[in-house]
Amino acid sequence: MKCPTCNSTSLRKNGRPHNRQRYLCKDCGRQFMEKFSTSEIGQKISLNQSHIKTLAEAPKTGIAILLLDVENLKIDINTEKFLASISEYSLQIKIAFGNWKSSSLSKHDIELFERGYQLIHVPEGKNSADAQMMSMGAAIGRQYSDAKAVFVCSSDWLLTHLCNSLQNQGLTVYRVRRESHNILSVENRNSLEVRHYSLKMATEIPPLEDFVEQIQKLLQEENESISQHQSELSIISSLLEKRYEISVDKKSQQSLPKIVPEEVDILPVQNITTELVENEEYIYSKEVEIWETQNISTEFIENEEYIQSETVYLPQINSPPELEQELMKIISNIPVKKNKIFVDLKLVDEKFLEIFGEDIDEVLKSFNLSNTLEKFVKVSSKFRVKKKPKSKQYQVALAQNIQVVSSQITNSSETFENIQTVNSQIIRSPKELEKALVNIIKVLAAYDPSGYICISIIGIEFHKQYNYSINTIMKQLKLTGKFLNFLKSSHAFNLKKVGNKYKVAIADRE
Repeated sequence: MKCPTCNSTSLRKNGRPHNRQRYLCKDCGRQFMEKFSTSEIGQKISLNQSHIKTLAEAPKTGIAILLLDVENLKIDINTEKFLASISEYSLQIKIAFGNWKSSSLSKHDIELFERGYQLIHVPEGKNSADAQMMSMGAAIGRQYSDAKAVFVCSSDWLLTHLCNSLQNQGLTVYRVRRESHNILSVENRNSLEVRHYSLKMATEIPPLEDFVEQIQKLLQEENESISQHQSELSIISSLLEKRYEISVDKKSQQSLPKIVPEEVDILPVQNITTELVENEEYIYSKEVEIWETQNISTEFIENEEYIQSETVYLPQINSPPELEQELMKIISNIPVKKNKIFVDLKLVDEKFLEIFGEDIDEVLKSFNLSNTLEKFVKVSSKFRVKKKPKSKQYQVALAQNIQVVSSQITNSSETFENIQTVNSQIIRSPKELEKALVNIIKVLAAYDPSGYICISIIGIEFHKQYNYSINTIMKQLKLTGKFLNFLKSSHAFNLKKVGNKYKVAIADRE
């Protein structure tokens, strides 16, 4: 076996498509297919009528070649399969041209290599890939003697010269270009037939006639579905009339009543007045006569004086204090694990929507308050907020619960009222400021495993309790420097930097 181009015998097997051995020449890089000898053909085919018919139905001999300018056009495996389905010949040779050192083609060479492409490297520069494609493409007829069709995949106008040259060699040429809206255009240069393919939907776009036919088919199926539903509704209407001995006219059909469970045999009635007669077998109305009801479940009507309307009246919130009280109720009713008092803020938001039927952010906007629940509970003295570890989610707890737990943890005899009394006093010295900060950190770190609290959160809590910022108190005490410098100078605290923020904890004292 010799290479038909360079007559080299240095060959290696390179796949077996359609049960024919393909070879790759190690010297010139050409691929070619194994050819059958006359004797082999004689052994496999008997010249009778059935075999002649088989030969007539056999696929056309020859191969298709794909030339791809990767810097101009990228095609995935689905697009490649679509191109292969267009050609009358088997797509066996695939060559990709590009500067594989470019960052824009990073790892793309590995994908193409695994898909069986020959990778041709071109230097950096404008139209380098086009020039190499034109150079190699012009010699395809000589290099691949069994080539019958060529796909030229690039939108560059320079490749028009290559298409003309290939047509002159008697090859079927397909020009593949990308158009707007991720549409791929495939033009058969010989027959001038154009087909389109959606890169986004990974499917061929049918011609207008086929598309109209598909729409008509969908409309027909939809009409059949509507007719079936109308038939089913007609059956249900007939059964309803028979069961309740009533007639359903066109007006009542427009607003059908709700279906109630079978064990509660109640007829749908409009304009029922609230004056009912207790302990009677019949229910009467001032305006209309109601049919007899039997076996009314005692669970459905028990000790009721009125039949309630289907309309559900949700509770209303008229002021920010009412909003605080409702949020406190919601937080108190959310179950938590043992020794836990913080609940997810997202869960509070969902419970509020479930109870009041309105987004809490809209309620806050109506009061001209903070536009998010997170900001509202941070500002309010009724709640305490902390960030979940290793998460962007926040948790909230009632302030009174945290202070009670804090007093238990510190084993201090001071009650919540005593702490509030101390907080209401004026801070007159750095020692008192240090003590106030220690108390705040103890409360905030009660359920934080690390014990470290962000400085900004301490500042917010300090302002809530003392109605002054820490910087204002430091100016009154004539302390120079910033709050961070004060913490660093004190032996009561430990600091650490996490990212761009500082966190502080109470120092361990032996």
